Amino acid sequence: MKIPDSHHTTSKAIVRWYESKPQEHRPHMGASIIGHDCERFIWNTFRLALKPTFPGRVLRLFDTGKREESRLVEELRGIGATVWETDPDTGDQWRVSACNGHFGGSLDGVAQGLPEAPKTPAVLEFKTHNHKSFTDLIAQKVQASKPQHYDQMTIYMGLMEIDRALYMAVNKDTDDVYSEWVHFDADRFSVLLEKAQRLIDMTEPPQRLSSDPAHWQCKYCTFHAVCHGDRAAEANCRTCCHATVAPNASWICESNGKTLSQPAQAAGCKHHLMIPALVPYAEPVDGGSNWVAYQHRESGRHFINGPAEVAGSTYGPSFASVELHHCPGELINDMAGLKETFPTAKVVSGSVTTTAFDDMPSDDLDKVATKAEHPARKAARGRAAATLKALEAMK
Repeated sequence: MKIPDSHHTTSKAIVRWYESKPQEHRPHMGASIIGHDCERFIWNTFRLALKPTFPGRVLRLFDTGKREESRLVEELRGIGATVWETDPDTGDQWRVSACNGHFGGSLDGVAQGLPEAPKTPAVLEFKTHNHKSFTDLIAQKVQASKPQHYDQMTIYMGLMEIDRALYMAVNKDTDDVYSEWVHFDADRFSVLLEKAQRLIDMTEPPQRLSSDPAHWQCKYCTFHAVCHGDRAAEANCRTCCHATVAPNASWICESNGKTLSQPAQAAGCKHHLMIPALVPYAEPVDGGSNWVAYQHRESGRHFINGPAEVAGSTYGPSFASVELHHCPGELINDMAGLKETFPTAKVVSGSVTTTAFDDMPSDDLDKVATKAEHPARKAARGRAAATLKALEAMK
């Protein structure tokens, strides 16, 4: 029997290779996003609410943009300009920061000897566009067509104390190149710095851009599930009630008084207490120094976010923050019932583990019984088995 040819295996393998690379959080609030229409998006990014999970094709697209930068630098040098890709004083990529180190970004370069202004240095900003975007850019200019890019350059110019920037765009469909001089706007710079500081200081997320989950700017947003859906944020220090912004790009845990390194921030700890607004499907109704009680908005059922059960509580079982992140809101009620049946049960990466039933297939969970088991107890076990199967389907 002839084995059929495998179509597109190599190309799919390349996409999977890009997806296999770790996609990490950015540790600071980036100048590249400060002009974003949604302040909640900026805050969620800074607070590490969800790690980016771009598909391989998009990651390859990002890489294409980075590769184009070196080509444009070569071309600028080819026409006689002097280009500094790195800071001559440090040898590292040009970096700027503000707001006690919590805000900033990296420049594509600085150039001098450009035809339009041979004696004046300019910040360089390189972008790639599809044909539609490129055509709109030419028609409207960068400030109107790509205001986020304009704001990014404004930050770079202000923090570098350079009064102009050269914006260079490449049409990915035709390889046409567009260049535009952008001059520094001190008033806009002040507005953007104020915006950055205000968002950094906020302990709760700002208002959503839209209350409609189907809004065109919300529907495909990275944070849709946290803002409009049924997924709690990641359990790291920046999503915790105990973490506070501190000088010199640092964070402090108010629970133990320690300064948090970046690896520690990403890891979080067992005492994590989720910022209530990052549990979108429930309303906080009570709390203490290490716990918050919630009421599910649809079912009305109560549950607790905290490291352990709260003594004397009538609010139901307790969930660690990492469990809330792994368990969608539509299953949290069933999972609460499972925890009541099996007090040691925990949600782990879309599945459930318990001290007593770690090795038991979910198909067998509903078969567990004791002598003369009460019908209500047996029914609870059946619901627990169904919940476990639903969670395992998320893997």
